Amino acid sequence: MKKQIAVLFVAAVVMFPLPGQPAQQPQASNTAPLPADAASKEQLKKLFEVIGIQKQMQSMITSIASSKEMMPFPGELSEKQKDEMSTLQAELFAKIMSPQFIDNYLDMMVSAYQRHFTKSDVDQIIAFYSSAAGQKFVNEQPTLLQEIFPKVLPMMQQHMRDVMKETNYEDRLKAILSESGKPEGKPK
Repeated sequence: MKKQIAVLFVAAVVMFPLPGQPAQQPQASNTAPLPADAASKEQLKKLFEVIGIQKQMQSMITSIASSKEMMPFPGELSEKQKDEMSTLQAELFAKIMSPQFIDNYLDMMVSAYQRHFTKSDVDQIIAFYSSAAGQKFVNEQPTLLQEIFPKVLPMMQQHMRDVMKETNYEDRLKAILSESGKPEGKPK
């Protein structure tokens, strides 16, 4: 269960909205034509640079990788084992969130943003994030994340355990995955 909690949390963190990202809405078709006044790829890349998405992702990776709480394992670990686990975890997250992955992620964000933001919208957002207040907001994000993450992680882990217990998750998962719970192969 602890490994499931860690995996679910990592997935949530990777998908965590960054400043400047809209709240999740129902997905528009990825094949729908872009609006005529859609922001250009260049505009959006500038926006991502101004709001520091890559810097924020790197800060998030650093916070996750440095948290000894992230990947709990059964039993007590010695200090040496904890240090080795921390090193392994840091290496794992560095490879998972490689520069190539981040570039691919940003490329995928461009097309989504183009469906939701006009050229004018992006110009106004860039103007704000280029201002002193906007840059302070951007520059404080890594510090805020590093301050908040160690406090939020244990809370989220406990909440996940509570919800999983409340919903009888483990027993229900076992039932779903058991032989008797498998479909018979006949279409219904």
